[in-house]
Amino acid sequence: MRLQLLGTAGGDFRRVDDLEDGFGHLPRVRELGGRNLRRPAQAVIFPDVLIDYHDGNQLEKFGIAPQSIRHLFLTHNHWDHFRPTRILEFADALPHQLQVYGEHGVIEALKFADTYHLDRGTGRFTVRESRSNIGYHKLVPHRKCTVGDTAVTAVHANHNIDKSENMIMDNLSLNYVFERDGKTIFYGLDSSYPLPLTVDYLRRFRVDVAIMDATFGRKPIDVVLSGHLNFDMLGETIRQFREAGIFHKETRVIASHISLAFVEPHDDLEGEVAELGFALGFDGMELEM
Repeated sequence: MRLQLLGTAGGDFRRVDDLEDGFGHLPRVRELGGRNLRRPAQAVIFPDVLIDYHDGNQLEKFGIAPQSIRHLFLTHNHWDHFRPTRILEFADALPHQLQVYGEHGVIEALKFADTYHLDRGTGRFTVRESRSNIGYHKLVPHRKCTVGDTAVTAVHANHNIDKSENMIMDNLSLNYVFERDGKTIFYGLDSSYPLPLTVDYLRRFRVDVAIMDATFGRKPIDVVLSGHLNFDMLGETIRQFREAGIFHKETRVIASHISLAFVEPHDDLEGEVAELGFALGFDGMELEM
């Protein structure tokens, strides 16, 4: 099983394109370029599985033929991971039907964009003349599905949750377990500390490679308000997963979804991060098992 990280940025990736934005580490990121420049978080599991879709730029950059993609798994409805109109355009350009998988809300949002067009002059919605060639699949946490020779199981991520006294889950966010040929990948971006029932369920897996959220790097964050991890929180989560038997001694943990403004550039952090028990991901990074 082979995975490539097409994008490893947090949601502030556009700020690096604004040359007048000198906040935080952005000037240094621009100065170094290369692996220090990150685009929206996205990954491909070869030969035909894509995780999240902001646009097709990274597919083109790394020479991945769009027509090779048959299955798209969506983690949640935030704009840097999910852009319905761009997904429809992507699907329309394929010679085959694109199979799209996600929780109820994200699938319904994509169906809505596939059904209606907004007339910006009148402010009214009209019905699109034709539908995109998409197969829709609503996923439920802890229920396994199979795509080709790959088994995929969604689990509940700790993200998109209003943690006030109302405890409103704004939208269900998913992490994924991919299994093929005796190897297992855990894709765990956009989640704070894992939920207890998620940890309990993950005990049945033995993960070989884990792509984990580390959005805020060394920056201290409010754990209650954030739906992400920093390096210290990621370290705690790795220890928790090892104690639970989810990670074994050979498990490779890759930190991704990195803020460009709040986290030092890749070149400045790579050596230090290795001592923390995980590697720092970068756009184009390939992992083969």
